[in-house]
Amino acid sequence: MTGENETAKPKTTLAASTRGSDRLVGFWLLAAAVLLGAGLFLPAVTLRQFYVFEKQYSLAEGVFAFAEAGDWFLFVVVFAFSILFPIAKILVCLALWFVVPSAAPITGKLSGWLATVSKWSMLDVFIIALMVLLVDGRLLSSADIHAGVITFTAAVLLSTYAARRIGALSG
Repeated sequence: MTGENETAKPKTTLAASTRGSDRLVGFWLLAAAVLLGAGLFLPAVTLRQFYVFEKQYSLAEGVFAFAEAGDWFLFVVVFAFSILFPIAKILVCLALWFVVPSAAPITGKLSGWLATVSKWSMLDVFIIALMVLLVDGRLLSSADIHAGVITFTAAVLLSTYAARRIGALSG
């Protein structure tokens, strides 16, 4: 009989088992995904050279500009931390929240991974600032920041909050 009861237990996800304000974690994750997409493709930086030439870049365009310029090391680092890492973090959080049963063994492993890598989340924003400084140092008169940076930063903050709540809720 006990074997039947154990197999009949429903496999609930974190989204189905949370109460109170933690029920909003899924919303914060979806908002972070939308903001990340917008943050990567909205204009983020306007570069002015000698106050005459002006070019706007989105974060994604800025990352690929390193590849076009032959700066492969910068391209790989910035691509990994500013594009791949935030996308992977949000996807793992969404899977843990909506798909993976909270009692599954992989939940603890993924939660541990999230706890470890979430400490590096603000590195994404730091890399953007570094990218502006690097580009600004190449005979530019100025570099202005736009909405893409703000939405990207909001996405990083929301996904970090959600990752921490998921880690706390999954034990």
